[in-house]
Formats: sequence, C-alpha cells, structure tokens
Amino acid sequence: MMDTMTTLKKWQDEYFTLVKRVEEPVVRFTGERAETVARYMPERPAFMASMPKVSELMDNQLKFSKRMMDEQLAFVRKMMKAMDPMLTKVDTVAKPEKPMMKPMATKMAPRRAAHAAA
Repeated sequence: MMDTMTTLKKWQDEYFTLVKRVEEPVVRFTGERAETVARYMPERPAFMASMPKVSELMDNQLKFSKRMMDEQLAFVRKMMKAMDPMLTKVDTVAKPEKPMMKPMATKMAPRRAAHAAA
C-alpha cells in the first residue's frame, strides 16, 4: 500500500515541477505581449468608473475559490468521520479463512440452442 501512495506522491510532485517550469516562460511571454498591446489600448472610459477593476474581480474570485475549497474540505472531513464505522471495515484486510472442505465442482446443464423466430 505504501508503494501506491509513494508513487501517487511522486506523480503529484512531478506535476507541480512541470507546472513551475512552464509558468515562468508563459508569464514572461504574456508580459511581453501585454506591453505591446498596452501601447494601442485606450484608457478606461468614464462610464466604467463605477465598475470593479479586473484585479478586484480576480482577487474576489480567488477568495471565493479558496472559501469554496475550505467548505468542501470541511464537508469531506465530516463525511469521512460519519462513515468511519464502514471505512474501518473497508480499510481492514481480513485474514484469509481456511476452507473446511474442498469446493465441489459444479456442472451446468448444457444450453439449448436458440430457436429462430418464425
């Protein structure tokens, strides 16, 4: 069982390593393109003054996302605690029982050939 968890952890670490390697070039490229586009973009129009800024919207959504994950985490932990009696049995490997007698070979009756519909 430990090998499975070790492998899973290794894959997770490799995923985050890959993401970190890709992030820097993507951010650099995006910054370069943003500088180019910014030269041609007009200032924010007056009618948008009362609207939230993009950075405010992103901060709000990231906080919401974190709150959602925290709520989900709390729910899952409560569910795991509620299911503990069942999970204890599922997670416990039973000792194999010794068969009392040899299992009998059973023969099935031969199948009849299907009749074609008339």
